[in-house]
Amino acid sequence: MEVSKMCFECGAKDNFEYKDTVRVYEGDGYYFEMLVKIPFCKHCNAPIYDEETEREIAFKANEKIRAQRNIITREEILDILESYKISQKFLSKLLGWGEITLTRYVNGNYTPNPVNSNRLKSLKNPYIFQMLLQNYREKQLEQSEEKSFIKAQNQVYQRIEELIKKQGKIFNVVNWFLAQSSEEVPITHLALQKLLYFVQSWSALLLGKDLFWDDCQAWAHGAVYPKVYVLFKEFRYKPLPKVEKVEEFEEKELLILNAVKRYYFDVYSAKALEEICHREQPYMNARKGCAEGEVCRSVIDKKDILDYYKYISGQYDISLEKIANIKEYLKITLDL
Repeated sequence: MEVSKMCFECGAKDNFEYKDTVRVYEGDGYYFEMLVKIPFCKHCNAPIYDEETEREIAFKANEKIRAQRNIITREEILDILESYKISQKFLSKLLGWGEITLTRYVNGNYTPNPVNSNRLKSLKNPYIFQMLLQNYREKQLEQSEEKSFIKAQNQVYQRIEELIKKQGKIFNVVNWFLAQSSEEVPITHLALQKLLYFVQSWSALLLGKDLFWDDCQAWAHGAVYPKVYVLFKEFRYKPLPKVEKVEEFEEKELLILNAVKRYYFDVYSAKALEEICHREQPYMNARKGCAEGEVCRSVIDKKDILDYYKYISGQYDISLEKIANIKEYLKITLDL
């Protein structure tokens, strides 16, 4: 049943007609005009405030504001909630927001500010959502076993498994290293990229195969795998999240992984790992003609890598049986 409408100018009741009216919306990052229909009193021609009409207009206006400011849409928020099987209330709790903040965004009557919008958008990345869960667990230890948390954690791992199926085995290796991190010894994106390079290089030589097929590029800060960069760039120099669910590796593959962890990650900082990469011939070959710090997307040739690692394995007597000899190579490379 339609609610009765009264004109507050003349007191006439239910004596109105809808007219087209242009409204202008202007603010930080947006400007547009929108044609709306609102009720006008037939007796005095004054506009009549109608709550339902204004709610619908506000909903449409907020959609346009979100679009012009590249703000997350209501549908995108709902998709995040569905992806991780969580409620608006629990996501608000994870984000440290008031309970009604997210509800207002979902209802469409309030527009998220750019900071909150970007924070919500970032949650489409399961590794960022994993960090959100990790932070929540550290602050709310007694609640980390609640059903909502467990359900969200399971969904994160399912999303990561889907990622591996699409992007390849490189993310099995990524997750293996993330599983080795701790609060005392965290792993950063910079370190992760170099560890992937060293794993692939030693695998090619000592196992006769690549542990994953991806090419890496000779960026200013060392070897970089672009698809990994895309997923972790938002972390910048902050620690990456710990991942506890990892795929199994063959015994010899684990030998390579553990060697890279033990002789590289456990000993050297991320900047030292970068320097090791910088001093190796394959990286220098890929960056020929590029100034220091200059943007470069040249692929580091896998043949160059194999030839170089054959050379250093001969120089330092490195094999699967004598893999600890990597330590001596690294000391001399860094002039220690």
